[in-house]
Parts: sequence; C-alpha cells; structure tokens
Amino acid sequence: MNNSDEGFVISTTPYREHDCMVHFLGKEYGLIRFVLPGYYKPKSKQGSLGLEFSQVRYRFNFQENRLNRILNGELIEGYLHQRTDLEWLMMMSLASEITVRTYDPSAHFYFYDHIALLFSSNNLMKAMIEFIVGIIKHQGFTPDISGCVVCGSQHINTFSIERGGYLCTMHSPAYVKDSKELLLAMKGLFIGAEIDAFLETIELTPVLERLVKYLEYHGDYRFNSWKLISGM
Repeated sequence: MNNSDEGFVISTTPYREHDCMVHFLGKEYGLIRFVLPGYYKPKSKQGSLGLEFSQVRYRFNFQENRLNRILNGELIEGYLHQRTDLEWLMMMSLASEITVRTYDPSAHFYFYDHIALLFSSNNLMKAMIEFIVGIIKHQGFTPDISGCVVCGSQHINTFSIERGGYLCTMHSPAYVKDSKELLLAMKGLFIGAEIDAFLETIELTPVLERLVKYLEYHGDYRFNSWKLISGM
C-alpha cells in the first residue's frame, strides 16, 4: 500500500554511492528520514525531490522504525526566488538544524506550522525568533523575566543566559549592560505580549543571538549553522 504526505525537505546528505538521505517534515507523518534512491546519478529523474528547503509531496510504503524509501513524488514549491538571498539560505540552515535537533512529535503541528511560516515569511528574523521562543517554552526552561533572578529587584540591567533570566545592576557581571530594547523584547516574547509592532522598530540580531545561545546552553545543543551565521 502506498502512503503519501506533503511537507518540507529540511535537510539532505549523501547516502551510499548514489542515494540521498532526506530529513522530511511531513504534515501527517512528522519528521521522517527517507532514502531518495539514485538522487546523485547522472540524469537522475529524482532531482527535484531532493531539493533542500523545498515543499514536496512524497509517495512511499511506510514502515514503522524502518528507513523508508521514496517511491516518487512532486515538487510543490522550490522557493527559487528566495534562494538568491544568502540570508534566507542561512536562516533555513539554522531552522533545519534546530528542527532536527529539537523536534518533538507531541508538538508536531507547532513545528510544521512554524517551518511553513519561515519558508515564506517577509520578516525571516522575527519568524525565527518566535520559533525559538516556542521551543524554549516547550522544552521547559522558560527564563524568569519577573525581576532579578537573584533578589527580585525590578531595576533590570541584563538578561543572563547562565542564570536563566534578568539580573539587576548589583548582580550583573561588571561592565555588562544590555540595551533597553533587548530587555523589553525578551519580556514581551516570553509573557506572550503583543509586541509585533515593537519588534519591527528594533535591531533583531542581538535578540536572535541571545535566544540561540540560551537554547544551546539550557538544551545542551551546539548549532553549527549559527556559528557560521555569527561569523559572517
């Protein structure tokens, strides 16, 4: 019996001599590893099915706890226009790595909906920030933004990754002070406030950087794609 699913090609890697290993995030089946046979053969007819960061429909014979093979399928959207944008490619690499490392079947629709949004968003960095905030909340290490995590003071000076929340002037490391914009963004994001308009007015790179490092530290991850992005 043939099964089918529509979803996104999250990542691809060579497998054996001519095949390709695909991480596929399907609407129905979730995150699955597939083998795409013959992908790297000259004049392969499977070329459009292994395009990283694309939307596809796959047909396959699904077997639980087995490495499934793609029988055939169609490319739905290749996002060819976006591929000319280096920032889009880098952000998709980060989204791919975060998805593969943090995916939880119990939160499948969260991952699927946010990946779909990321692929077509007009504000990629904002969408990535919101994606990571949701993952942090789901994994259970939401930062304390009610006041200083040490003394409860409301005179906030910095957002500490290691301490898991705000620190006041007295308890912050010497000569460390975060911008008011970053501190307000963190609070708004984690209390679920309506801050879309505010995020449109500030530099989002420091916010994204702090969130990625927070997820890495508390989730014990290392995202190679972020290392590449931050080094550019």
